[in-house]
Amino acid sequence: MPESGADIDFIRETMTFLVTQSQNHELAIVVGGGKYSREGGKLAREFTADEDHLDMIGILGARLNAAILVAALGDHACPEIPRSEEEFMELTKKYPGKIIISGGFRPRQRTDAVAVEIAKAWGAKMVVKGTNVDFAYDKDPNEFENAKPLKKLTFRELQEIGESEHLTANSPTIMDSKASEILVKSKIKVAIVNGKNLENIAKILAGENFKGTQVGF
Repeated sequence: MPESGADIDFIRETMTFLVTQSQNHELAIVVGGGKYSREGGKLAREFTADEDHLDMIGILGARLNAAILVAALGDHACPEIPRSEEEFMELTKKYPGKIIISGGFRPRQRTDAVAVEIAKAWGAKMVVKGTNVDFAYDKDPNEFENAKPLKKLTFRELQEIGESEHLTANSPTIMDSKASEILVKSKIKVAIVNGKNLENIAKILAGENFKGTQVGF
């Protein structure tokens, strides 16, 4: 959930978009914990410095968001939320044709890594990462006016960024180090785009030119 609260209209619009796209593509969605994870982690950090425990709070926040999206998708969603890539693969067989929604899997990785692990296990061709800006940037564009968009990255460049950024639970990253490590080996393409621009995401799925950061293209 964003800091400003849930945008019900956009959630409905996104669910309609996903249902439409699922008629031509196999889709799996991975969501982060957002506000639930950040606020829960901030509170828990008053009592513990155990990063694994703080990561678990983030995982539970992501699974809560996943459960909300399962409700929003209704019969189009797989009713179960996987806790590992193995469970995900089992659900693809148990609920064929359904959109599977995942949250976090395990400590010391972000939902970026969850998405990449699923893509690898599933044989997916691409991961689309939705953010609140149009590209990945060399620094936070919401804080620095001179932030430069990174329009193209190699897998190695993405890995270098991930290794330098993943420091503590709930800190922001372009793509965490675990995800980047898998991508270097698997060569799965990544598109980093504004998650609210559904028309742009439709272009990605259609194989057309799109606005966003291209990794491994």
